[in-house]
Amino acid sequence: MVTKLHFGPGPNWVKPDESWGSIDADGFRGDYIIDFNKFEGLPFADNSIECIYGSHIFEHISIFTAPAVFKECFRVLETEGCFRIVLPDVRKSIEQYLQGNRDFELFQRRERSLKRLMNVDEVSLFELLKGDFLSPSSQTDIFDKQTLAHQNAWDFDAIVIELKRAGFATEKITRSQFQQSRFDCFNFEGTYHSEANEADRSMYVDVSK
Repeated sequence: MVTKLHFGPGPNWVKPDESWGSIDADGFRGDYIIDFNKFEGLPFADNSIECIYGSHIFEHISIFTAPAVFKECFRVLETEGCFRIVLPDVRKSIEQYLQGNRDFELFQRRERSLKRLMNVDEVSLFELLKGDFLSPSSQTDIFDKQTLAHQNAWDFDAIVIELKRAGFATEKITRSQFQQSRFDCFNFEGTYHSEANEADRSMYVDVSK
């Protein structure tokens, strides 16, 4: 019986045990296939899920849909259930942009991908920063060519407010660090290749219901 959820696990994650279920738009990666561009809810009963993990997935959900997704996470989590969110740390990217640092590893990677996806020869520093907020999808085998990858962004204050709107209490939302969750069920973090491992450009948030 699935009582733990991993949103957007990627190709390298291995389930710790059968209590874990994955949610993804890709049928090869998800036990539950959900396209968040057409989100209607999570297929689980109220208070039925022990924990939820999502790394570099929620920024792929639009500003119009994300509130509904977080409300659904609150609904399905059991009392004292836990939720770990890993997001691009937009503050770090803004700081690198203001310093004019095109050598920031994330910006270099974005420059390569934008040149390829947009078929352009030159990319501005601001366009590299903009990738934290808006970016073209490379999953054209799943989504329409006009679909965006990144459609949303938060700093810590903004994600606290977003989670409060979903029903979570402020005092149960804390900032964390890579592999330092206060919840044991997320000990798999960092044991496989994932954007969560990129601590230099990620923000880690622990939440309980």
